Amino acid sequence: MSFADFMAAALYDPLHGYYASGKARIGREGDFTTSVSTGALFGRLLARQFSECWTMLGRPDEWLLVEQGAFDGRLSCDILEALSVQDPACFEATRLHIVEPFPQFQARQAETLILFKNKVVWHSDAAELPEYRGVYFSNELLDAFPVHRVRLQNGVWTELRIGEEDGALVWKAAPIQSTNLREAAAAIPTTDEGFTTEICLEYRDFFVNAALKLHQGWLLSCDYGMADWELAAPHRKDGTLTAYRDQKRHSDVLASPGEQDLTAHVNFTTATRSAIASGFSFVGYTDQHRFLTGLAPLHFQDATESLSMQQQREFLQFRTLTHPQLMGNQFKALCLSKGLTQNMLLSGFKHAEATSAQLQLQ
Repeated sequence: MSFADFMAAALYDPLHGYYASGKARIGREGDFTTSVSTGALFGRLLARQFSECWTMLGRPDEWLLVEQGAFDGRLSCDILEALSVQDPACFEATRLHIVEPFPQFQARQAETLILFKNKVVWHSDAAELPEYRGVYFSNELLDAFPVHRVRLQNGVWTELRIGEEDGALVWKAAPIQSTNLREAAAAIPTTDEGFTTEICLEYRDFFVNAALKLHQGWLLSCDYGMADWELAAPHRKDGTLTAYRDQKRHSDVLASPGEQDLTAHVNFTTATRSAIASGFSFVGYTDQHRFLTGLAPLHFQDATESLSMQQQREFLQFRTLTHPQLMGNQFKALCLSKGLTQNMLLSGFKHAEATSAQLQLQ
């Protein structure tokens, strides 16, 4: 079987998948940490960005925030709590729609969002959304999309598939059968013999579905990854595919299916091109350091007096989220728009010119 099929089963099988069966553990006591699990500041800063988006749309009486990959609903809860304090008018206009195919996650999200139950609607698929103005957003969603694994052997790209020997799962090199996969492999900017990497063919469907009902607004995707030429650098000759368990990286991604997280870095060049082909316009791409630094003036006041305990906690969270050796460089923010007659500069992307150029979209 392809590794993409293996990864889909290992993560999303209803009974045994790492995510779908509810075994995923996120946070300091879990298998891995996210920007959301560092504290509420990430959501509060996103709320500042969304409030600005609402104003740019003319402060409509109703608009939608749509999250996909909400896990336990913590990020959306942080955003709504922040809006209720930071911008009550925007909060009043906001309706939250969550795209979530798994009933058990809908239940967990409903529990987290109990205080906002009158504002939240769930959909099993993005096609069920109404036509709307607003923002479609996700955090660490694309890195969990199933990927194919390919290797350059004797100048020809081959697919690394999953086989079985003596009761154990093993890698098996095979000719690429899929036309889409063959074309994607041919576009990888390297000729290094033995180079191994991942290809995600699901970006296009994601952006097509996300664009389907978005009449006017933005798509914001926060995740870890890089441009295609960075992923093809010689020191990444073994790819970025990895497993996480108990806050540790594990190289054996075939071990213990369904018991560990599987992930690969997002190829933001490929993702952005897929989005543009799906009807989106490119707004900006930058690292989390620049993105959150652009939002910081909307949130933090000049410190002329002693900081409260909450302010001190927020500054510590901000350092974790933006420090180059922590989350600042590894995580990226990609923004796209649809239905806007003019290019409006969002605060989170006012420092994004240099990093946007890294995608080499032209």
